[in-house]
Amino acid sequence: MSGKDYLDKVQGESSLLERLMGYVPGYRGYKQKELRRESDRLVRAETVSKLRAAKNPIRMTFSNPDMIQKLSQGDAFKIDAFNYRLDRVTQRVDRAIAGYAGMFDAIKVKEDKLDSVLQYDVGLIDKAEEIRAGAEQAAKMQPGNDDWETAMDGLISKVEEFDSFIDKRSEMLRALAV
Repeated sequence: MSGKDYLDKVQGESSLLERLMGYVPGYRGYKQKELRRESDRLVRAETVSKLRAAKNPIRMTFSNPDMIQKLSQGDAFKIDAFNYRLDRVTQRVDRAIAGYAGMFDAIKVKEDKLDSVLQYDVGLIDKAEEIRAGAEQAAKMQPGNDDWETAMDGLISKVEEFDSFIDKRSEMLRALAV
């Protein structure tokens, strides 16, 4: 789904009264800002959902006491590092600066530039899906062997890369601020 698809989804779910009010001068611009804000919230919620889903396969696999006993200290560290970093980026996305700020908010964003931010956010969904798929694959592997360690190192790298993409999103919003 592209950024425009999310915006169209939000616009399509507006009521008849909201659509009629869109023709009132002044209200239309306000409503467009609110639609963009809602689209941004939906995209970030989808990203957070995929990131939280990425944690489940690893957690479920290693909730079994027999599996925990098979882990070396280094393997347990990799699982903890993955979970810690994944929690961190999930919270950063969940609490990220919104794509639109209200009239009296400290950070304001030009509406005409929000589509590029929204498109970037949709890319974050794709990256979160890659992390989720990688976690499912790693959970199916035998812990401790070389393939598992490589998969876990790759997952941790993807989460760190995702973290840098969140930094870039913040920089984009700062650059768009009025």
